[in-house]
Parts: sequence; C-alpha cells; structure tokens
Amino acid sequence: MTQTISWVKKAIHRCWPALVLLVMSVWTMAPALREPANYLPVRPNMLTTVPLFNAWTIWWNADRLTHGFAGYWDSPIFFPTRSTFAFSEPQPATIVVAPVIWMTGSPTLAYNVYMLLSLFLNGVFTYRILRRTGSPSALAVIGGAMMIWLPVSVRQLEVLQLIPVWSMLWTWDAVRRFGVTQTWRTALECAVAYALSFYICIHHTLFMTITLAATAWILCLGFRRQFASRTLKAFCIKSAVALILAAGLVSVVFVPMRKALRENSFERSQDLVGQLSAQPADLWITPYDSLLFPGTRLRFGLSPGWIKVALASLGLLLGLCRRKQRRWVLFLLLTAIVTAVLAIGSNLKIGDIQLWWILAKYVPGISQVRNVFRFVYLTQMAMILLSIIALTEVWLRLRARRWRRVTSMILVTIVAMAALIEVPTPKPLLAGVPDLSRHEAWPTFLKQNTPPGKAIACLPFASGTAALDFDSTTRWMYLGSLHGVPMVNGYSGFFPPSYLKFQAQINKDGLSEDILTQLAAMKTHFVVIHNTYKSPIPFPPPANTEADHSGHKLQLVFEDPIGMKIYELKRAAE
Repeated sequence: MTQTISWVKKAIHRCWPALVLLVMSVWTMAPALREPANYLPVRPNMLTTVPLFNAWTIWWNADRLTHGFAGYWDSPIFFPTRSTFAFSEPQPATIVVAPVIWMTGSPTLAYNVYMLLSLFLNGVFTYRILRRTGSPSALAVIGGAMMIWLPVSVRQLEVLQLIPVWSMLWTWDAVRRFGVTQTWRTALECAVAYALSFYICIHHTLFMTITLAATAWILCLGFRRQFASRTLKAFCIKSAVALILAAGLVSVVFVPMRKALRENSFERSQDLVGQLSAQPADLWITPYDSLLFPGTRLRFGLSPGWIKVALASLGLLLGLCRRKQRRWVLFLLLTAIVTAVLAIGSNLKIGDIQLWWILAKYVPGISQVRNVFRFVYLTQMAMILLSIIALTEVWLRLRARRWRRVTSMILVTIVAMAALIEVPTPKPLLAGVPDLSRHEAWPTFLKQNTPPGKAIACLPFASGTAALDFDSTTRWMYLGSLHGVPMVNGYSGFFPPSYLKFQAQINKDGLSEDILTQLAAMKTHFVVIHNTYKSPIPFPPPANTEADHSGHKLQLVFEDPIGMKIYELKRAAE
C-alpha cells in the first residue's frame, strides 16, 4: 500500500506540469473542440479563407503520403500550372495528423488536432528550457502557459502554420546546449530541430535563421574551452556536420520551392511590404484587449504586455549577474533587439538606406515575405523567457535572505500570474466548414468520369483579389478532398501570373465564347456550378440542358438534389 501511494505521488509530481499545460491548450481553443470536425477557430473578422486553405493543405499532405509523395508539388489547383504546392507554405510536418484524416475523412478534425498539439508542445518546450536553465516547476509551468498564450500568435489563430513555435524553442535550446557541451548528440539535435522547424513553417524558420546568424555566436563561441586548439577543431567539425545535415534535410523542400518561385518571378511589392511592416511605436502598444493599458484596434499591438516588458528588463539585469546564465541572457536580449528592429522592415530607414531591401537582395526567401511584422513572434518569445528568468532570480534571492520557500514562491507566482493574464487569450469564434457527408454524389461522378490529364472549373470564381473574396474558392478546394480532380481555379500565397487576369475576365464576361475557348485550352473537361451561389457572373442560361456556342458548348451531364450541376465542355461539332 505504501509503495502504491509513493508511486502515485511520483506520477503526480512528474505529470502535473504536462496536465496543466494541456488544460491551458484546451482552454485556448475550447469552443472549436466542442465540435472539432465541424468548426474551425477564427478571429472576430470571421475570415475563413486561410483556415480552409490550411485544412486543404493538411489533406493534400496526408493524400500524398499514401502515394509515397508522388506528384507532391503538383497539387490539384491552378491546372495546368506545375509546382503549385510551392506557391504557399507546404507544411509537410502536418503528416503527423494524417491518420486522423485516414480514419475519419475530416480535414477539419485533423486541423484542430494539429493546432491543439502545437499549442501543447509550445508549452512543453518552454517548460523544458526553463527547467534546464534553473527555474522551479511552478514558474516553468507559468512560462509555458505564457508561450501557449503568446499574444501575437493567439490573435492570428486562423493562420495555422504560425501557431507552432516549439520547434524554434527546441532549436534555441539545442544551440545553447551545444555551446556548453559540444557533443555529437547536441550537434545532431541542432540539425534535426532546425529542419523540423522548416517543415513546420518556412516563414518562421527564415526569420529564425536571420536572427541566429546575428546571435548564435554568443552561445556557440565561447568563453574558455574553445580557445584550446583541439577543442576548437572539434567544435568546428561538429558545427560543420550539423550545418551540412540541416542543409540536406531542408533542401528536400527548399530546392523545389526556390525553383518554382524563381521561375514565376514571385516577389512582394514594396507598398505591400511597407503596409505590413511595423511602425516603431507599434512595438510598445499592447493589444486592444489587454487588461493593462490596452491599445487601439487601428494599430498593430505588438507588445507582449507591460508587466512582461518590466520583468524582461529585470531578468536582463539579474541574469547578467549570474555567470551560468550570462550567455543565455545575452542571447535572448540580442534576439529581442534584432527581431524588433527587423519587424520594422522597410519602415526602418537610415538616411537613404533601407536594411530590409538589402536583405531581400542577398538572402533567399526575403523578397517573398509579406508580413514583416511577424518577426515579433521571436521578440515576444525571448521576452517571455527573460520574464521567467527574472522571477526565478527574485525567488532565489528571497530564499537566500531566509524567506520561507512557500512564502517566496507564492509571492513570485502572484506576479507571474499577473503577467500571464495581463494579455489574456481572446475567445475564438467558430467558422463552419462544408459538410462532406452531404457531398457524395457529384464528387463520385467527377472521380469516375474525369479523364486523366483533364481538369474541372468550379464556379463562381473569386470576385476579387482580397483574401475574403476567395472564401468560395477555398470551399471548392476543401470539397476537392472528396474527388482529388485538378481544378483550374484555386487559392495560395502566390498566384500564377495568368490566373488573376483570367479570373477578372471570367467575372466580367461570364461563360462567353472566348472564356470557353480558354477553359478548353486549360484542358477543362467539366464545369461545376452550384445554383444557390449569388454571383454577378452572367451564366449563359441553357434553354434545355445545353448552351451552344460557335466553338464550344456546355452540356448538362449531372445534377443532384443539393443543387450541384455539372456541365461537360465539348466542341460544338460533337
């Protein structure tokens, strides 16, 4: 009996941090978890385009996994354009939830499981770093909760690829430990953590890479042992192997994407980059729903909160006084400074020089970046870690002055909780997704009757070029998970040069003779239309079941009770 009680106590002692962090993760997206197969969490703007697109991305990764990744980059959008999956974040790491799709057929359920797992791992890896750097369990757990509630992250909850920051935390921690131990194990861990971060989110990894180039020397170039020639030689060899391994793992995704982006000359305009770069004042403004000094909705609120800022400043002062923490604290400080400066992007000018465009010229991937302000993800992450370092140092000093252990912990925990709830997580709203169970007949027809090498056009096309305009398009893509037939329309981070021109023309002219000719040139076999869609597109009203044109005609070949009509595009002479 005594042994059983002892075992239970040990299990509780080991598992309670993970349980608390799991509860915090569930709380963050609780509304969506009530019906996780039917709803996606979104912001109050109710923009569903991006989450639907990411749900489709998860489906495509799972689908290609079953085919050994054959045709991975030629996703079924923008047909017949090649390498279309390279036009946005591929997120190959989402294959971890592929079994969810295989068992349930629901990309939405897989999406919500992946988000919950990402939030939980954000907390776990933060907890692990803080424990390894000397923080007590209670403060490490609160630090993990802060990372789950990372202010800039939970206010963009619909951008799934930006939620997981745990791989960057793992990379930081691996580099930190490599600077101390310099073993083969930590060298290989650096490579694996970095490559996994790339597979999760290329956007985050690009920003982390630039930052590490400016800060990693603090952790890796050291202080005494590296000056010995033998130690320095071993350090260089292991570092080189880690870099080569990381480059090799990353190249599997990077090389095809880089080729596709360069072939299409995809770059962001200077005006767009300027609009999505932070202003210096934005770095001090808290989110509009902050409990302390809330900002305005009209500006980016990029501060993690005034209490966190004050604690991070204190953590810097106290951490530098402790020799074992000095390199780590300096790394976090420099990371916060570098990323805050880079978040200003093209708005940062020194005379006539704009640092951002210099980076865009020489660093691969920078010219394709749009949301420059998201460098603040790393700024806030560094400040959260510095905040917990401050509370840990205060706790240690209170104990050194013979404060009771419980009393001192209660005091610092109260301050930590205040920092946590100062910028609370906003309650997500729910966006419904197409009910796949209602759509069985017409996808089956398409799957069985579309010839190989042919495509479909799903009308209406998006009415404009804003993300909101592509809601209907991403719903067509989501329903495409039922049939897998290529579409001539689609949505992504970049669009093929000819697509937006064709989209504007079809919205203006409808299914004119010229449009049908162009669709035929795109190898379109079927045109799919739902009769409940409200659209300015002037569809040619078929007198019977057929609308004739001089060159091509549309013949109605399928109609189901939910109002879906499928027309076959044929030559008029047939």
